[in-house]
Amino acid sequence: MRYLTLPRTNLRVSTLCLGAGNLGAGVSESDSFALLDQFFDAGGTFLDTAAIYAAWTSDGKGSSERLIGKWLASRPKDAVIGTKGGHPELHSMNVGRLTRREIEADVADSPKNLGVETLDLWYFHRDDPAVPVEELLDIMESLVAAGKIRYYGCSNWKTARMREFQDAAQARSARGFVANQPLWSLAQSDLSGSDPTLVAMNAEMRDFHLNNSLAAIPYSSQANGFFQKIAENRPLSRGITTTYDSEAVGALNRARAAQVENLGAHSGLSVTQMVLGYLLSQPFPVVPIIGPRTVAQLENSLSASEVKLSAEQVAALETN
Repeated sequence: MRYLTLPRTNLRVSTLCLGAGNLGAGVSESDSFALLDQFFDAGGTFLDTAAIYAAWTSDGKGSSERLIGKWLASRPKDAVIGTKGGHPELHSMNVGRLTRREIEADVADSPKNLGVETLDLWYFHRDDPAVPVEELLDIMESLVAAGKIRYYGCSNWKTARMREFQDAAQARSARGFVANQPLWSLAQSDLSGSDPTLVAMNAEMRDFHLNNSLAAIPYSSQANGFFQKIAENRPLSRGITTTYDSEAVGALNRARAAQVENLGAHSGLSVTQMVLGYLLSQPFPVVPIIGPRTVAQLENSLSASEVKLSAEQVAALETN
């Protein structure tokens, strides 16, 4: 496992981040604990969760955080935990939840769920363009000053809003966002049939990260298994087909899948190592979030933790 310090922070994290979106929701508590144990035994230190994760289960909102908190209490680890709040209610995704009261409530609940005093890294899980960035910056800075959070970032924000927020932070000599969580993998995504509040990495956002040394912590970093399934000639789920094999992006992504297999064969790297290696080899800090459901899937992802591709290999994978 390799490690890096997120720019403008003192957060030293593993180059892979274990996502908890499945933990407690589709993965039992015992299996979740096994995944967490295996990840940390392999040198992992960075966990990602959210107040909304597993909210659709009988345990309700915060249950993924509570599961992690229970594991931390029984197996103390030197973990860096990122969590997210401000997510709309699931039954009204078009209604923002970024008032001061709503943000402060989420920030108050998450440490209780996780069993920590201060949140290492807190993200806006969604944006609400109706709320001025200056207002959101004021809220974040007050939470930092109060010792509630150490650093903050965003997820599913468009580049223009991130730029506006960072400009406002710079004008106030504030740190601003230290990380962004977009949907990003080697595969191009078609979100036309998906949740309209999701935001994927694009050329404009990539340039913004590069020019601002802003860390990217991408989710769906393996395109939900698209490349692995293509390589193994396995059927694609409806969700994968809609997002990664649609008429708009399918031909491009299948061409990239062929490149993954071709370059991997020549370099002795597996499909997973190539796909995660692509993100790990960007010219700015990237920590892919992995979301295994089994220990075998986790071990497969962990095999990529020290992969570094050449600039030529990265360019070759970006065939279009």
